[in-house]
Amino acid sequence: MKNKARKPILKKKTYLKYGFVVMEHEGCFCPRCGDILNAGPDYQPRYCSQCGQKMNFAGIVWTEDKQLGFAERREPYEPVKN
Repeated sequence: MKNKARKPILKKKTYLKYGFVVMEHEGCFCPRCGDILNAGPDYQPRYCSQCGQKMNFAGIVWTEDKQLGFAERREPYEPVKN
């Protein structure tokens, strides 16, 4: 059923920006193979680059990355135990 266009799966993930700012990002994934799609408000691929599944981005609402807070400070190294 590669010929029938399917909507991508939207998943939210968190990542660290600048090493200390926790951000939430909503990514698009192929419903057939699960590969991440390089899609955004300015570019939507017609097909998945891995499996060739036809994509339909109609009705997708694009959101910007949201700042969730700051990461806790970590020690740069572990203390030496005697």
